[in-house]
Amino acid sequence: MQQFLRKGSLAVVTAGLLCATTLSAVEVDHSHHEPHWGYDGTTGPKDWGKIKPEFERCTHGDRQSPIDIATDTAAKAGVVDGVFVSYTNAPLNIVNNGHTIQVNSDGKSTALLDGKEFTLVQFHFHEGSEHTVDGKRYPMEVHLVHQSEVGELAVIGVFIDIGKPNTFLKKVFDNMPLKEGDRKVSDTITLNAKDLLPTDKGFYHYLGSLTTPPCTQIVEWYVMKEPITISKEQHEQFRKLYQNTYRPTQELGTRKVLHK
Repeated sequence: MQQFLRKGSLAVVTAGLLCATTLSAVEVDHSHHEPHWGYDGTTGPKDWGKIKPEFERCTHGDRQSPIDIATDTAAKAGVVDGVFVSYTNAPLNIVNNGHTIQVNSDGKSTALLDGKEFTLVQFHFHEGSEHTVDGKRYPMEVHLVHQSEVGELAVIGVFIDIGKPNTFLKKVFDNMPLKEGDRKVSDTITLNAKDLLPTDKGFYHYLGSLTTPPCTQIVEWYVMKEPITISKEQHEQFRKLYQNTYRPTQELGTRKVLHK
């Protein structure tokens, strides 16, 4: 969760420079190549902007993510189309990148977001949801990261609550590499990311940034209203590897949050 222009008041990414910087931020394991950052202490979110000049947006950006979504002020979206996905079965490809567990796509799954086609690049998890709703933080959040042919980014965020066990996430959690930098790849285990999406496709939409350094302001966010669930045991299974891996919410400023 990793130079937009836009038709009307809602954004579309145009920067070709994303091809050079975006993939390293959201697709590739960059934990061994970038200066160290984390979620607490002197390398935590409040100091990300001091670690490296390229991280300056983390401190001084005006369109940062995540945010607290205030439902009473979210405007009904009249010009934003829905979330339509065409995800396919993909072989298991999981990496422990030192900050989270990341599941890489094979490039064959796509999503139609506001009428524009994006390819699913990867999805990853945050322990403690990054977005909050009316101040409520969910136990976890998964980010499905998409990129268009010209480098535009869109992320679908899905809250994860404690409840019924999740059979899809069991395949992920049971195969999580335990050590930083390790991978688990298998052609005999397949995943379809559509199983991460709730039945109700209602969402909140706003313009934001990557939620990790360099905090680049290049993301169209689609945060699903309805959470999916995992069991308490599954939550604890993830927490054995990563805990409290969320960036605090950022000021909304003059931005608008839409909902559909």
